[in-house]
Amino acid sequence: MQDDHDDSVWVTRCLRGDPTAFEPLVTRYQRVLFAVALRMLGDYEDARDAVQNAFVRAYERLDTYDPERRFFSWMYRVAVNDCFNSILARNPTAETRPDLSSYGDDCA
Repeated sequence: MQDDHDDSVWVTRCLRGDPTAFEPLVTRYQRVLFAVALRMLGDYEDARDAVQNAFVRAYERLDTYDPERRFFSWMYRVAVNDCFNSILARNPTAETRPDLSSYGDDCA
């Protein structure tokens, strides 16, 4: 798949010290991840913050990405985890293992 190959090229360039190489990944996935975050959080600003935090976290931890797997799947999980963290920060007694089926995982 061409997109997966492109993603791995951008990740490799980024890991080799080219910080601008992360931008195409953000551009490619920010809309779909924002849509997921908005469904999960129900608030536009919270969703924007969660996606931004997810991309920052992914950039900082890019060395943990397994190139044998799809980048989008890894990035999706980072974003969903950030949304869960936001939900728990709002309500520490919230369910910590929500049902993912309601969040449209069909994009992954």
